[in-house]
Amino acid sequence: MALDLDPGTAALGNPRLIAAIAAEMDGGAIPFSRFMELALYHPEHGYYRKRGRIGKQGDFVTSPVVHPMFGWAVAGWCQWAWEQLGEPGEFVIFEPGAGEGALARAVLDWAEGRGGGFARALRYVAIEPNSPGDDPRVAWRVPPVEPAAAGVVVANELFDAFPVRLFEATPRGPAEVYVRWDGERFVETSGPIASIDGAPAEGRFEVNDALYGAARSLCGLVERGAVLVFDYGCLQEELWAPWRTQGTLLCFYRHTAHEDPYIHVGEQDITAHINLSELLAAIEDEGMTPWGPVSQQEFLYSVGLGGLVEAARADLQEYFARRRALEQLTDGAGLGRIRVTAGTRGLAGTPPGFEPLP
Repeated sequence: MALDLDPGTAALGNPRLIAAIAAEMDGGAIPFSRFMELALYHPEHGYYRKRGRIGKQGDFVTSPVVHPMFGWAVAGWCQWAWEQLGEPGEFVIFEPGAGEGALARAVLDWAEGRGGGFARALRYVAIEPNSPGDDPRVAWRVPPVEPAAAGVVVANELFDAFPVRLFEATPRGPAEVYVRWDGERFVETSGPIASIDGAPAEGRFEVNDALYGAARSLCGLVERGAVLVFDYGCLQEELWAPWRTQGTLLCFYRHTAHEDPYIHVGEQDITAHINLSELLAAIEDEGMTPWGPVSQQEFLYSVGLGGLVEAARADLQEYFARRRALEQLTDGAGLGRIRVTAGTRGLAGTPPGFEPLP
C-alpha cells in the first residue's frame, strides 16, 4: 500500500526556518536582502549557524581546507608585514569569518614550526559569531574587538556571503526584488523603483550595501599593518557589464552550484560577487594604500607556492598531495579565479603577490 509521503515544507529546506521567515512576512513581502539574511544568519536556524558546512562532507570547499599550504602562504605574507614594521613585540592577525579555524590552524602551525620572533610576537584573533572553532591558541571573539597597534586583517571569502539587495532592470529604473510566501513556496514580487548611479539597463544585478562600511571597519583594526582580502568579485565595470544580465547570485548545496535561493532554505550557501571598486575605495578612504586586485592564481604562484610543491619531492605521497592542492587552489575555473586585494599602512614597497607581472 502506497502511503502519503509528501514532505511538505521539508522539501524546501529547514521547516522551522521556513516557518520563521513566512511568519516575519506576515502575508506580505520582504526585500530579498532580508530573505538572504534570514536564510544564512537566522539566530537559531540560519545556514551559518551549523557546523560542517565546508569540506568534502559539506556544501563547498574554501582554500584553507584544500591543504595547509594556503595558510602557509598567508603566514609568510603576514611575517613579511611584521618584518616591514620593524618586528614589533606583539603582532595580531585578525580573521573575520574564521569559521571553524582551518586558516588559523595552518598559520599558527607554520609560525610554531619555524619558531623565532614572529612566532613569539604572533597573536591570532578569530572574529566568528556563528559557529566558532575550538583551537586554544586562537582568541575567539564576536564583534566588536579592540584594534591592534600592529597586525594584518585576513578576510577569506567573507564579503561574498553578505546579504545583497537584488534588482531587476525595468524601463522605469531598477526595481528591487521582494520575496513572499504563497502558501507553498517562496516566490518573487516586484518592489519599489530605486535610483542607482551606473546601474545596468538590462537584466538582474546585486548591490552589497554593507561591503564599504564593513571594509572600512576592518581596515581600522590595525593602526599599522595591512588587510589581505580573498574573495570572488569584479571591478564595477565588469560586475555591471552589459553582457552580465543574470547577475552573480549563486547557491551551493552538496558541492553543486545552482541559481535558486528558494530551495534548500537554511541548508545551502548563498553568495554574490563583490564590487571590488567599492572595496578598493574603502581601503583608500581609511588611509591605506590599495593593491590589486590580482587573481588568487597569480598571487599564490608569485609568493612561491610552487616551490612548496617541489620541496616535497623526497616524499612522493606528500609531493602529489601538494601538487593536487596547488592545481585546485590555482584552477582558473575555480578557486584560482578568486581575487586578492590588499591595503597597507606603514609598510614600504610593493607587497608580495602584487608585483607587476614580467
